[in-house]
Amino acid sequence: MSQAPDEVAKRLTADRGYHYPEWEYLAEKDPVFLEAYNRLSGLSLLHEGVSTEGKQLPAKYRELIAIAAMIGQSRMWGVKAHMERALRVGCTEQEILEALETALTPVGSPPFRQAVNILMQVTGWKSAAERHGDKA
Repeated sequence: MSQAPDEVAKRLTADRGYHYPEWEYLAEKDPVFLEAYNRLSGLSLLHEGVSTEGKQLPAKYRELIAIAAMIGQSRMWGVKAHMERALRVGCTEQEILEALETALTPVGSPPFRQAVNILMQVTGWKSAAERHGDKA
């Protein structure tokens, strides 16, 4: 690898639009593995710089699938980053909400509610009391 570990981690953050500290560790300890991991992840989620030629499922739908899979495994730590990327690649708030609603039956209520709460944070949703300045 010709790039310094911190540069590799910065590039991944730029390509994906989110950051995990594990990338810095892998960039330093095993950069060849990190490149392979990044390539596989990039192909599955269609990150920036990955060819979409011949792909039928756009990045926005791939992000919705990733979000649903993550909440199904109660891996909430990555949901926010994927919701933010989903919005950047063309998903609407309503599409993300409907993906969460679709996941409710297989994943159950607690992960569903956690994911809705994350969506509320990502979109900046405020309750009526908050919007009107009430102290309720």
